[in-house]
Amino acid sequence: MNDTSNGSQPPEEALPASAANPQSSSQAGRCKLEPLCSAFNEGAHRAQAAAEKAIPKVMAAVTSATYWLGFGVSFASVFSYTLAKELAPEILKAGCREGARAGRKKAQDLASRTHRAAPAAPPVEATPSDSAPQPGPA
Repeated sequence: MNDTSNGSQPPEEALPASAANPQSSSQAGRCKLEPLCSAFNEGAHRAQAAAEKAIPKVMAAVTSATYWLGFGVSFASVFSYTLAKELAPEILKAGCREGARAGRKKAQDLASRTHRAAPAAPPVEATPSDSAPQPGPA
């Protein structure tokens, strides 16, 4: 007969193990990657739990920082104003009042001139139909 294989080995054993059963190689690969996948999933779950615990703490810190920022700005402005008001000589106070009045008046004058100087849109004039032809499509 025309059997060319070695008579001592059955035909299934002549092939490599991965070629004889393709499912066995995918099972072997899945078993090797299974710990990696489970470790990745476990790490993701731990990170999510840690983030859920950290969010309230971060929100509390932001709220506190916002409060203290407002407190500091208010304190600094009121303290410096009160200190300058109490310690400044009367002539300096009078100069500040006059300078503030003059600045306010100039700003109002400029604003009113700007509003008056802005020209309104010119009215659109209708051209008579018997005027000279204009270039362009008819």
